[in-house]
Amino acid sequence: MIAIVRLGALVGLIFLGSCTQHLNMSRIENRIQDDIERQGRRLTLKTVICPNRVAKQADAYFRCVGELPDGAQFTINVIQQDNEGNVVWDVPSSKVLINLASLEETIQAETKAAVGRSLAIDCIDTYRASKRGDTFECNVVGTGTVPTGRVESVLVKVSGSGDLEWQEILINGALETAPGATPEGSQSAPVNGANTASNPAAAEGSP
Repeated sequence: MIAIVRLGALVGLIFLGSCTQHLNMSRIENRIQDDIERQGRRLTLKTVICPNRVAKQADAYFRCVGELPDGAQFTINVIQQDNEGNVVWDVPSSKVLINLASLEETIQAETKAAVGRSLAIDCIDTYRASKRGDTFECNVVGTGTVPTGRVESVLVKVSGSGDLEWQEILINGALETAPGATPEGSQSAPVNGANTASNPAAAEGSP
């Protein structure tokens, strides 16, 4: 039986118990794709492709590539936890796929820096395709009172260049401009994917 659990800061975890010397890449690819689609906002992947042959080695790192139906690709970072083939994976935010867990923490940090109080943000899902011109809302959990009023939610927009911008939506309907985030390379949006989903899953090693 495969047990899948969502924890605070999310990271993909795959257990591959086996006495073989190489990872079962087909199983890893399928498991990662299933997990990303399950955690995504109406998200469907065309494929996940990992290196063909990787020996089991603790702390060894490799990358897989995810591809959307339109051909856009994004990086998946994978690290082996031990010599038994247990691995963890994460998907850093990019201009192709948004890591919403990472975005939540960025908005919270920027809000605290701007108004002295961190708002608890919930963007519902873990991953979302980044489409230029797209907008979506993240909820404010609990009492979101700041000096300018009570914040009901945060409106996030994907700009024409693929960067993320957001505004606080006050309880009376007004918009309060907040710092924007650039998924790649800016100080406002982490790109290391460290704050991602935690999905323990089982898989087997290959010959």
